[in-house]
Amino acid sequence: MIQPHPGRMQFSTHALPHHERFPIFCEEIVRRAVALDIVRHDDDPFEGRIDICHAGPADIAIISTSAASYLRTPSLVRDGSDALFAFLCVEGRMMAAQGEQRQIAPGEGILCDSSQSGGIRMETATRYWAVRTSRANIAALMPRLDRFAGAPLGDHGLALRLLTRYLEGLFSDDTAIGGTTAKVFGEHLIDLIAVSLGASGEAREQAEVGGVRAARRAEILRTIATQSRDPKLSAARVAARLGVTPRYVHTLLEETGQTFAQHVLNSRLGMVLRRLRDPATSQLKIIDIASEAGFTDLSHFNRSFRRRFGDTPTGVRSMKPRRWHDG
Repeated sequence: MIQPHPGRMQFSTHALPHHERFPIFCEEIVRRAVALDIVRHDDDPFEGRIDICHAGPADIAIISTSAASYLRTPSLVRDGSDALFAFLCVEGRMMAAQGEQRQIAPGEGILCDSSQSGGIRMETATRYWAVRTSRANIAALMPRLDRFAGAPLGDHGLALRLLTRYLEGLFSDDTAIGGTTAKVFGEHLIDLIAVSLGASGEAREQAEVGGVRAARRAEILRTIATQSRDPKLSAARVAARLGVTPRYVHTLLEETGQTFAQHVLNSRLGMVLRRLRDPATSQLKIIDIASEAGFTDLSHFNRSFRRRFGDTPTGVRSMKPRRWHDG
């Protein structure tokens, strides 16, 4: 088990001998991490990978596995845990065996209850998200839900898509999250799960204010980060891409303390700074680097760069990298 950051652990069977992969993944990882048992479906070399992150009130894992069944057996139920798991299929095909039997395709999800036996069958090689939280966290937002086991995630398709993208945003960034940030992230995940389950009334309003807005904001920021090199990038284009209004984009970003234009400028400047510090691009002209980052006005670029980093691009390029940061 590798721990790249506090609160985050990774494990893969890839480097293990074939005969050790399944027993180690089963005994040392799955049973300890999520208190489930595994039954294999074939004799092919087993493949398993798990990346776990603790985020305040939620534990998050992205799991890749060969065809197998993950079971909460009656003997395991006796441990007294009543935690709830939200499973979201990313690739492959899953079959839920808790409550009503239900097939789960990519883009769909289901809630499972640790206090009841049953489980999830991976019918093919499958990649999926698992989010574990306490029963109380979900029950507070879903007081009328009389049965958690087998409840489908999908009453609000938008919330389910946002939940998946929010999770992807966390695991696509190799930086650690902790403290208050982790707690807030976990709370937003629980909000999105509740909306996906069909939360209504005040509970739904509360969940949408927290989780949906946070996930939307994360989407906007991720779009800016990946598209800022486009000189024509605008709030209207981002809004059209995400299916919201330009006004909503501006409103969400105002809550960060920066405008849309400031976020775009910072993304472009950060891109230029990284290129200037990269030995592989030391022969590129600064004007070409600025153009690739989305700048069309060289005077505006130079003024913005000096204001941000306290020196000219030429000066920064000549200094040791540790003196500069793009945070």
